[in-house]
Amino acid sequence: MKLYHTSPEKIEKITTNGQFGDCLFFASKPYKMTAASTVFIYTINIDEAEIIDVSDLYDDEIISEIAERFDVDEDEAERILDGRASAWDHADDLDGEEAAENDWWMQAQQGKCAAKMGKQAVESTDEQGAVWIVPMSNREKDLKEVIN
Repeated sequence: MKLYHTSPEKIEKITTNGQFGDCLFFASKPYKMTAASTVFIYTINIDEAEIIDVSDLYDDEIISEIAERFDVDEDEAERILDGRASAWDHADDLDGEEAAENDWWMQAQQGKCAAKMGKQAVESTDEQGAVWIVPMSNREKDLKEVIN
């Protein structure tokens, strides 16, 4: 499956300290989510068998981390991980930026879980529709820049 990622900056090194850990977000077609005048477009090819659906995610350690962060029991944490519930469901006492940061952290956990389960990506949804969250540590060579 060919997927697309856009960035306002050229990607040369993937780190784990970004807003989404080492995860990049991909779509089925190029998109622009920046006001920057320059947009770099990248593609990646992932075998569909290497993509897990968000509803199939499970990891005890990650569920425990989610339960602690959101101050919920482990059943609710599992629901947040596998997409049956949302980080936004637990944002009543947070301002908009804090709530968004919790949601982004959660998406990074979904990517981390996919990697722990031996998959290259997790298919989920966000405000734009279908999204593929791809853990990218040491995978810079898999990104192909589209020259436009």
